[in-house]
Amino acid sequence: MTAAVHRSYLYVPAHKGRLVEKAYASEADAVVLDLEDAVPPGSKEEARRAAAEIVSATPPKPTYVRINSIASGLAHDDVRAVAGPGLAAVRLPKVEHPQQIREAARWLEEAGSDAGVQILVESALGVEALSELAHATPRLERIGLGENDLRSDLRTDFDGPTMDAARVRCVFVSRAAGLVSPAMSVYPRLDDPEGLRRSCLDGRGMGYLGRFAVHPGQLPVINEVFTPAAEEVAAARAVLAAAASRPDAGSSVFVTEDGRTVAPPLVASARAVLAMADALSAPARSS
Repeated sequence: MTAAVHRSYLYVPAHKGRLVEKAYASEADAVVLDLEDAVPPGSKEEARRAAAEIVSATPPKPTYVRINSIASGLAHDDVRAVAGPGLAAVRLPKVEHPQQIREAARWLEEAGSDAGVQILVESALGVEALSELAHATPRLERIGLGENDLRSDLRTDFDGPTMDAARVRCVFVSRAAGLVSPAMSVYPRLDDPEGLRRSCLDGRGMGYLGRFAVHPGQLPVINEVFTPAAEEVAAARAVLAAAASRPDAGSSVFVTEDGRTVAPPLVASARAVLAMADALSAPARSS
């Protein structure tokens, strides 16, 4: 399956009605109704019912539901409840084995839902199994990291070579499997917009598309960083126009009159920039 491309995804506890309303009114491109970490045990049923009601119709924004893990014993009932027409995909946490993904896909199939499956890898075992996980089922559309749990398992800092190695591996495996590029995990500090910006820029440089957030205040930075700049879009159009002007020049690599080199990899990158800009349906930002 092919996942939709968004710049920003806002997690919100599904049982907190007022927060859910604010999430849909926020700058987020998409909303993730959370049934897992943000919901205490005594509110799981309430959150499930609330999420099911929202996706039973057409929500005002693309809507995903993070269900509980397979190991929790709650995932099957979660999927059956939220497999409504307004569900874009379920997000399955704490994945370590392909069979866990296949079970979620089977439950969606049994419910008659066309929604996709997205997974969160949150342990060293899961990172080691990424290549196998990425081919678990055709219904899988995106893989990503649950970085808070992962860094706890790895006993490492949030940033640094160990976490970067896991982040880069996630990008490689995603693209090798033909999946959409991953979106970045939540940035843990709400009072550090400059740190968030630096982190987003680093992630974009690694190959990530978009980011998850837990507070609306993080969205402006995320949206800015992951929107192709006006200059990027203009340069991409110029590359494609130059390539189109020399279809049979005897070489796939050439230099334009203004000194720009045009080659197949640059053409592919230009197409990717324009595809992203079109998919985001957002105005280009200033750099």
